[in-house]
Amino acid sequence: MKNRYINKKNTDLDSWFFATIKYLALIIILFLVFSCSEEDCDYINLNDLDCADLELNIGDRCDSNANGINDGIVNEFCECMPVNSIPEGCDLQSDLNLSTGIDANGDVITPAFGAVDPFWKIINQPPIFQFSPDNPCTSPAIGTFSGDTYVMNYNNFNNTQWVNQPGASTIAPFDLGANGNFGCNNASNADGDRVPYVFERSFCVLEDTSVDFSFTYKGDDQVSFVLIDNATNTVLNTSATYVWSIDPILTWSATGLSLSSGSYSVRARLVNTGSVTLGFSFLGNMVTSNGEQAISNNVEGCCENNVISVLNILEEDCDRMFNNTTDVLGAGWMFNLKDASNTIIRTETTDVNGNIFFSGIPDGTYTVEIVNQTGWTQTVTTESVTVVSNSVEIVEFYSCNN
Repeated sequence: MKNRYINKKNTDLDSWFFATIKYLALIIILFLVFSCSEEDCDYINLNDLDCADLELNIGDRCDSNANGINDGIVNEFCECMPVNSIPEGCDLQSDLNLSTGIDANGDVITPAFGAVDPFWKIINQPPIFQFSPDNPCTSPAIGTFSGDTYVMNYNNFNNTQWVNQPGASTIAPFDLGANGNFGCNNASNADGDRVPYVFERSFCVLEDTSVDFSFTYKGDDQVSFVLIDNATNTVLNTSATYVWSIDPILTWSATGLSLSSGSYSVRARLVNTGSVTLGFSFLGNMVTSNGEQAISNNVEGCCENNVISVLNILEEDCDRMFNNTTDVLGAGWMFNLKDASNTIIRTETTDVNGNIFFSGIPDGTYTVEIVNQTGWTQTVTTESVTVVSNSVEIVEFYSCNN
Protein backbone atom coordinates (compact mmCIF):
# COMPACT_ATOMS: atom_id res chain seq x y z
CA MET A 1 0.00 0.00 0.00
CA LYS A 2 2.80 2.31 0.83
CA ASN A 3 4.42 1.83 -2.58
CA ARG A 4 1.15 2.39 -4.39
CA TYR A 5 0.58 5.65 -2.45
CA ILE A 6 4.03 6.99 -3.35
CA ASN A 7 3.69 6.22 -7.06
CA LYS A 8 0.31 7.98 -7.22
CA LYS A 9 1.71 11.07 -5.53
CA ASN A 10 4.62 11.24 -7.99
CA THR A 11 2.23 10.88 -10.90
CA ASP A 12 0.09 13.77 -9.62
CA LEU A 13 3.18 15.89 -9.16
CA ASP A 14 4.31 15.26 -12.74
CA SER A 15 0.87 16.20 -14.08
CA TRP A 16 0.86 19.44 -12.09
CA PHE A 17 4.35 20.34 -13.31
CA PHE A 18 3.57 19.88 -17.01
CA ALA A 19 0.24 21.70 -16.69
CA THR A 20 2.06 24.63 -15.13
CA ILE A 21 4.60 24.70 -17.99
CA LYS A 22 1.80 24.67 -20.59
CA TYR A 23 -0.02 27.46 -18.75
CA LEU A 24 3.09 29.65 -18.64
CA ALA A 25 3.78 29.03 -22.33
CA LEU A 26 0.21 30.03 -23.18
CA ILE A 27 0.60 33.25 -21.18
CA ILE A 28 3.83 34.10 -23.02
CA ILE A 29 2.25 33.50 -26.44
CA LEU A 30 -0.80 35.59 -25.57
CA PHE A 31 1.47 38.38 -24.29
CA LEU A 32 3.42 38.43 -27.55
CA VAL A 33 0.30 38.41 -29.72
CA PHE A 34 -1.54 41.16 -27.91
CA SER A 35 1.43 43.40 -27.05
CA CYS A 36 3.09 43.51 -30.50
CA SER A 37 2.38 46.17 -33.07
CA GLU A 38 3.84 46.78 -36.52
CA GLU A 39 5.81 49.72 -35.21
CA ASP A 40 7.35 48.39 -31.98
CA CYS A 41 7.59 44.63 -32.41
CA ASP A 42 9.29 42.36 -34.89
CA TYR A 43 6.81 39.54 -34.34
CA ILE A 44 4.89 39.01 -37.59
CA ASN A 45 2.69 36.06 -38.45
CA LEU A 46 3.86 35.56 -42.03
CA ASN A 47 1.08 33.05 -42.67
CA ASP A 48 -1.45 35.92 -42.42
CA LEU A 49 0.25 38.02 -45.16
CA ASP A 50 -0.38 37.83 -48.89
CA CYS A 51 3.32 38.16 -49.65
CA ALA A 52 5.40 36.57 -46.93
CA ASP A 53 8.73 37.33 -48.59
CA LEU A 54 7.94 41.05 -48.62
CA GLU A 55 6.15 40.89 -45.26
CA LEU A 56 3.36 42.89 -46.93
CA ASN A 57 -0.11 42.45 -48.36
CA ILE A 58 -1.22 43.05 -51.95
CA GLY A 59 -1.96 46.76 -52.33
CA ASP A 60 0.43 47.86 -49.59
CA ARG A 61 2.85 50.71 -50.24
CA CYS A 62 6.44 49.53 -50.66
CA ASP A 63 9.97 50.75 -51.36
CA SER A 64 10.62 49.85 -55.01
CA ASN A 65 14.13 51.35 -55.23
CA ALA A 66 15.55 50.53 -51.79
CA ASN A 67 15.95 54.27 -51.14
CA GLY A 68 13.78 54.58 -48.05
CA ILE A 69 10.73 56.00 -49.83
CA ASN A 70 7.55 53.99 -50.27
CA ASP A 71 7.15 54.86 -53.95
CA GLY A 72 5.57 51.58 -55.07
CA ILE A 73 2.60 49.23 -54.55
CA VAL A 74 2.63 45.44 -54.08
CA ASN A 75 0.86 43.84 -57.06
CA GLU A 76 -0.99 40.50 -57.28
CA PHE A 77 2.28 38.73 -58.12
CA CYS A 78 3.88 40.00 -54.88
CA GLU A 79 6.10 42.40 -56.82
CA CYS A 80 6.84 45.91 -55.58
CA MET A 81 6.07 48.04 -58.62
CA PRO A 82 6.98 51.76 -58.71
CA VAL A 83 4.12 54.21 -58.89
CA ASN A 84 5.93 57.51 -58.77
CA SER A 85 9.34 56.43 -59.98
CA ILE A 86 12.28 58.22 -58.36
CA PRO A 87 15.04 58.77 -60.96
CA GLU A 88 18.39 57.26 -60.04
CA GLY A 89 20.16 60.61 -60.39
CA CYS A 90 18.26 62.16 -57.49
CA ASP A 91 20.00 62.63 -54.17
CA LEU A 92 17.00 62.69 -51.87
CA GLN A 93 17.37 64.89 -48.81
CA SER A 94 15.28 66.65 -46.21
CA ASP A 95 17.54 69.72 -46.19
CA LEU A 96 18.99 71.56 -49.22
CA ASN A 97 21.56 74.34 -48.99
CA LEU A 98 20.52 76.83 -51.69
CA SER A 99 23.18 79.42 -50.87
CA THR A 100 25.19 81.15 -53.58
CA GLY A 101 28.84 80.32 -54.09
CA ILE A 102 28.96 76.82 -52.57
CA ASP A 103 30.24 73.62 -54.15
CA ALA A 104 28.59 70.18 -54.30
CA ASN A 105 29.89 69.42 -50.79
CA GLY A 106 28.41 72.59 -49.33
CA ASP A 107 31.78 74.28 -48.95
CA VAL A 108 32.10 77.99 -49.72
CA ILE A 109 33.92 78.70 -52.99
CA THR A 110 36.70 81.29 -52.77
CA PRO A 111 36.19 84.22 -55.19
CA ALA A 112 38.64 84.06 -58.09
CA PHE A 113 38.76 84.32 -61.84
CA GLY A 114 37.21 81.19 -63.31
CA ALA A 115 35.38 80.20 -60.11
CA VAL A 116 31.93 78.97 -61.14
CA ASP A 117 28.90 78.26 -58.95
CA PRO A 118 27.75 74.73 -59.93
CA PHE A 119 24.07 75.30 -59.08
CA TRP A 120 23.05 78.87 -59.93
CA LYS A 121 22.58 79.74 -63.62
CA ILE A 122 21.74 82.95 -65.46
CA ILE A 123 18.82 82.65 -67.85
CA ASN A 124 18.74 85.98 -69.72
CA GLN A 125 21.17 88.40 -71.36
CA PRO A 126 19.82 91.95 -71.29
CA PRO A 127 21.10 94.59 -73.74
CA ILE A 128 23.72 96.79 -72.06
CA PHE A 129 25.46 100.12 -72.60
CA GLN A 130 28.23 102.16 -71.01
CA PHE A 131 27.58 105.54 -69.32
CA SER A 132 24.89 106.60 -71.83
CA PRO A 133 22.47 104.65 -74.06
CA ASP A 134 24.34 105.52 -77.27
CA ASN A 135 27.65 104.13 -76.01
CA PRO A 136 28.28 100.38 -76.32
CA CYS A 137 29.75 98.51 -73.37
CA THR A 138 33.49 98.03 -73.84
CA SER A 139 34.21 96.11 -70.63
CA PRO A 140 36.30 93.00 -71.38
CA ALA A 141 34.16 91.12 -68.86
CA ILE A 142 31.21 90.93 -71.26
CA GLY A 143 33.13 88.31 -73.24
CA THR A 144 32.93 85.97 -70.24
CA PHE A 145 29.14 85.73 -70.34
CA SER A 146 28.29 82.04 -70.75
CA GLY A 147 25.15 81.31 -68.76
CA ASP A 148 27.29 80.23 -65.80
CA THR A 149 27.44 82.35 -62.67
CA TYR A 150 30.82 83.39 -61.32
CA VAL A 151 31.95 83.59 -57.70
CA MET A 152 33.42 87.06 -57.21
CA ASN A 153 34.17 89.83 -54.75
CA TYR A 154 34.62 93.59 -54.83
CA ASN A 155 37.78 95.29 -53.53
CA ASN A 156 38.81 92.03 -51.78
CA PHE A 157 36.34 92.77 -48.98
CA ASN A 158 35.96 90.26 -46.13
CA ASN A 159 32.88 88.07 -45.74
CA THR A 160 30.92 90.65 -43.74
CA GLN A 161 31.62 93.67 -45.95
CA TRP A 162 29.85 94.90 -49.10
CA VAL A 163 27.17 92.31 -50.02
CA ASN A 164 29.18 89.34 -48.73
CA GLN A 165 27.85 86.94 -46.08
CA PRO A 166 29.64 84.27 -44.01
CA GLY A 167 28.56 80.84 -45.28
CA ALA A 168 28.07 81.98 -48.88
CA SER A 169 29.94 83.74 -51.67
CA THR A 170 28.76 86.55 -53.92
CA ILE A 171 27.99 85.72 -57.55
CA ALA A 172 27.68 87.75 -60.75
CA PRO A 173 26.87 87.11 -64.44
CA PHE A 174 30.46 87.91 -65.48
CA ASP A 175 33.88 86.58 -64.45
CA LEU A 176 35.08 89.47 -62.29
CA GLY A 177 37.52 87.79 -59.88
CA ALA A 178 38.20 88.91 -56.30
CA ASN A 179 38.23 92.64 -57.10
CA GLY A 180 35.49 92.86 -59.67
CA ASN A 181 34.64 96.10 -61.43
CA PHE A 182 31.91 96.41 -64.04
CA GLY A 183 31.06 99.80 -65.52
CA CYS A 184 28.14 98.94 -67.81
CA ASN A 185 24.40 99.21 -67.20
CA ASN A 186 21.39 97.43 -68.62
CA ALA A 187 18.84 98.89 -71.00
CA SER A 188 15.60 100.27 -69.59
CA ASN A 189 12.17 98.77 -70.20
CA ALA A 190 8.95 100.57 -71.11
CA ASP A 191 8.37 101.41 -67.43
CA GLY A 192 11.72 103.21 -67.28
CA ASP A 193 13.26 100.51 -65.04
CA ARG A 194 16.56 98.79 -65.68
CA VAL A 195 16.18 95.26 -67.03
CA PRO A 196 17.45 92.79 -64.41
CA TYR A 197 19.77 89.86 -64.84
CA VAL A 198 17.68 86.78 -63.99
CA PHE A 199 19.43 83.99 -62.08
CA GLU A 200 17.96 80.59 -61.32
CA ARG A 201 18.70 77.92 -58.73
CA SER A 202 16.57 74.86 -59.48
CA PHE A 203 15.71 71.86 -57.30
CA CYS A 204 13.42 68.83 -57.46
CA VAL A 205 10.49 67.70 -55.32
CA LEU A 206 10.02 63.94 -55.66
CA GLU A 207 6.97 63.49 -53.42
CA ASP A 208 4.26 65.93 -52.43
CA THR A 209 5.55 67.71 -49.35
CA SER A 210 5.69 71.04 -47.55
CA VAL A 211 8.83 73.09 -46.94
CA ASP A 212 10.20 75.74 -44.62
CA PHE A 213 12.92 78.26 -45.40
CA SER A 214 14.57 81.40 -44.06
CA PHE A 215 17.04 83.03 -46.45
CA THR A 216 19.14 86.16 -45.94
CA TYR A 217 20.34 88.20 -48.90
CA LYS A 218 22.12 91.35 -50.08
CA GLY A 219 22.84 92.75 -53.54
CA ASP A 220 24.49 95.55 -55.48
CA ASP A 221 22.57 97.50 -56.64
CA GLN A 222 19.15 95.82 -56.17
CA VAL A 223 18.04 92.20 -55.85
CA SER A 224 14.79 90.34 -55.21
CA PHE A 225 13.68 86.70 -55.32
CA VAL A 226 10.73 84.54 -56.28
CA LEU A 227 9.97 80.84 -55.92
CA ILE A 228 8.81 79.42 -59.26
CA ASP A 229 7.01 76.26 -60.39
CA ASN A 230 9.13 75.58 -63.48
CA ALA A 231 6.41 73.69 -65.35
CA THR A 232 4.02 76.64 -65.31
CA ASN A 233 6.17 79.66 -64.40
CA THR A 234 3.75 80.23 -61.54
CA VAL A 235 5.14 82.45 -58.76
CA LEU A 236 4.60 80.69 -55.42
CA ASN A 237 6.35 83.12 -53.04
CA THR A 238 8.07 86.51 -53.31
CA SER A 239 10.74 88.34 -51.32
CA ALA A 240 11.17 92.05 -50.67
CA THR A 241 13.67 93.99 -52.78
CA TYR A 242 17.07 94.70 -51.28
CA VAL A 243 18.60 98.08 -52.22
CA TRP A 244 22.34 98.50 -51.74
CA SER A 245 23.51 101.05 -49.14
CA ILE A 246 19.95 101.66 -47.93
CA ASP A 247 18.71 98.35 -46.54
CA PRO A 248 20.30 96.22 -43.85
CA ILE A 249 20.48 92.54 -44.65
CA LEU A 250 17.00 91.23 -45.52
CA THR A 251 15.30 87.91 -44.69
CA TRP A 252 12.86 85.93 -46.84
CA SER A 253 10.91 83.23 -44.95
CA ALA A 254 8.08 80.75 -45.38
CA THR A 255 6.69 77.94 -43.23
CA GLY A 256 4.64 74.94 -44.34
CA LEU A 257 4.65 75.91 -48.01
CA SER A 258 3.02 73.06 -49.96
CA LEU A 259 4.89 71.79 -53.02
CA SER A 260 3.63 68.97 -55.20
CA SER A 261 6.01 66.62 -56.98
CA GLY A 262 7.85 68.50 -59.75
CA SER A 263 10.60 70.94 -60.72
CA TYR A 264 11.06 74.29 -58.95
CA SER A 265 13.47 77.22 -58.90
CA VAL A 266 14.46 80.17 -56.79
CA ARG A 267 14.91 83.05 -59.24
CA ALA A 268 16.90 86.16 -58.46
CA ARG A 269 16.52 89.48 -60.28
CA LEU A 270 19.69 91.55 -60.00
CA VAL A 271 19.61 95.16 -61.22
CA ASN A 272 22.76 97.18 -61.86
CA THR A 273 21.94 100.90 -61.59
CA GLY A 274 25.46 102.23 -60.93
CA SER A 275 28.65 101.93 -62.93
CA VAL A 276 31.03 100.32 -60.46
CA THR A 277 30.23 96.64 -59.90
CA LEU A 278 27.39 94.18 -59.38
CA GLY A 279 26.64 90.94 -57.51
CA PHE A 280 24.51 89.37 -54.80
CA SER A 281 24.74 86.81 -52.00
CA PHE A 282 21.99 84.45 -50.85
CA LEU A 283 22.27 82.30 -47.72
CA GLY A 284 20.07 79.58 -46.29
CA ASN A 285 18.52 76.13 -46.49
CA MET A 286 15.19 74.76 -47.63
CA VAL A 287 13.93 71.91 -45.42
CA THR A 288 10.92 69.63 -45.56
CA SER A 289 8.50 70.51 -42.79
CA ASN A 290 8.16 66.94 -41.50
CA GLY A 291 11.75 65.88 -42.14
CA GLU A 292 11.02 63.46 -44.97
CA GLN A 293 13.64 62.95 -47.67
CA ALA A 294 11.65 64.29 -50.61
CA ILE A 295 13.77 67.05 -52.20
CA SER A 296 16.94 66.94 -54.30
CA ASN A 297 19.38 69.18 -56.09
CA ASN A 298 18.62 69.25 -59.80
CA VAL A 299 21.53 67.17 -60.98
CA GLU A 300 21.53 65.34 -64.31
CA GLY A 301 19.15 62.39 -64.19
CA CYS A 302 16.83 63.91 -61.57
CA CYS A 303 13.99 66.27 -62.58
CA GLU A 304 14.54 67.98 -65.93
CA ASN A 305 14.65 71.75 -66.05
CA ASN A 306 16.00 72.89 -69.39
CA VAL A 307 15.21 76.55 -70.12
CA ILE A 308 14.63 78.25 -73.46
CA SER A 309 14.89 81.99 -72.86
CA VAL A 310 13.33 84.42 -75.35
CA LEU A 311 14.29 88.09 -75.83
CA ASN A 312 11.90 90.07 -78.02
CA ILE A 313 13.22 93.33 -79.56
CA LEU A 314 11.23 95.91 -81.53
CA GLU A 315 13.56 97.87 -83.78
CA GLU A 316 13.44 100.90 -86.05
CA ASP A 317 16.54 100.43 -88.21
CA CYS A 318 15.87 96.76 -88.93
CA ASP A 319 19.50 95.63 -88.59
CA ARG A 320 18.77 92.80 -86.09
CA MET A 321 20.85 94.52 -83.43
CA PHE A 322 19.62 96.34 -80.34
CA ASN A 323 20.08 100.11 -80.48
CA ASN A 324 19.61 101.67 -77.04
CA THR A 325 18.47 105.01 -78.44
CA THR A 326 15.82 103.80 -80.92
CA ASP A 327 14.86 100.19 -80.20
CA VAL A 328 12.62 98.92 -77.40
CA LEU A 329 12.00 95.66 -75.61
CA GLY A 330 8.85 94.01 -76.89
CA ALA A 331 6.43 93.41 -74.04
CA GLY A 332 3.05 91.73 -74.56
CA TRP A 333 3.99 89.51 -77.52
CA MET A 334 2.93 85.87 -77.72
CA PHE A 335 5.33 83.04 -78.53
CA ASN A 336 4.60 79.36 -79.13
CA LEU A 337 6.82 76.48 -78.09
CA LYS A 338 6.52 73.42 -80.34
CA ASP A 339 7.87 69.94 -79.74
CA ALA A 340 9.67 67.70 -82.26
CA SER A 341 6.36 66.76 -83.92
CA ASN A 342 5.57 70.48 -84.47
CA THR A 343 2.78 70.43 -81.88
CA ILE A 344 2.32 73.55 -79.76
CA ILE A 345 2.97 72.54 -76.16
CA ARG A 346 3.12 75.97 -74.52
CA THR A 347 2.17 79.54 -75.36
CA GLU A 348 3.40 82.43 -73.26
CA THR A 349 3.54 86.24 -73.41
CA THR A 350 6.64 88.41 -73.04
CA ASP A 351 6.98 90.39 -69.82
CA VAL A 352 7.85 94.08 -69.53
CA ASN A 353 11.49 93.23 -70.24
CA GLY A 354 10.67 91.42 -73.49
CA ASN A 355 11.45 88.05 -71.88
CA ILE A 356 9.80 84.65 -71.80
CA PHE A 357 11.27 81.69 -69.94
CA PHE A 358 10.09 78.31 -71.22
CA SER A 359 11.38 76.39 -68.21
CA GLY A 360 10.98 72.89 -66.85
CA ILE A 361 11.18 71.24 -70.26
CA PRO A 362 12.75 67.81 -70.94
CA ASP A 363 15.77 67.17 -73.13
CA GLY A 364 14.93 67.53 -76.81
CA THR A 365 14.67 69.75 -79.87
CA TYR A 366 12.02 72.47 -79.90
CA THR A 367 10.81 75.26 -82.16
CA VAL A 368 10.11 78.75 -80.82
CA GLU A 369 7.62 80.68 -82.96
CA ILE A 370 6.72 84.37 -82.76
CA VAL A 371 3.05 85.35 -83.18
CA ASN A 372 3.20 88.50 -85.27
CA GLN A 373 1.31 91.69 -84.48
CA THR A 374 -0.10 94.23 -86.91
CA GLY A 375 2.42 96.76 -88.19
CA TRP A 376 5.51 94.59 -87.74
CA THR A 377 7.50 92.16 -89.87
CA GLN A 378 10.24 89.64 -89.10
CA THR A 379 12.95 88.14 -91.25
CA VAL A 380 13.12 85.20 -88.84
CA THR A 381 9.84 83.90 -87.38
CA THR A 382 10.99 80.60 -85.89
CA GLU A 383 14.10 79.32 -84.13
CA SER A 384 15.04 75.66 -83.61
CA VAL A 385 16.60 74.99 -80.21
CA THR A 386 18.09 71.82 -78.70
CA VAL A 387 18.41 71.56 -74.92
CA VAL A 388 20.01 68.79 -72.86
CA SER A 389 21.20 68.20 -69.30
CA ASN A 390 19.44 71.12 -67.63
CA SER A 391 20.87 73.68 -70.03
CA VAL A 392 19.82 77.25 -70.82
CA GLU A 393 19.52 78.47 -74.42
CA ILE A 394 18.82 82.13 -75.22
CA VAL A 395 17.13 83.11 -78.51
CA GLU A 396 16.49 86.64 -79.79
CA PHE A 397 13.66 87.76 -82.06
CA TYR A 398 13.66 91.08 -83.94
CA SER A 399 10.55 92.73 -85.32
CA CYS A 400 10.85 95.65 -87.74
CA ASN A 401 8.38 98.53 -87.64
CA ASN A 402 6.53 98.85 -90.95
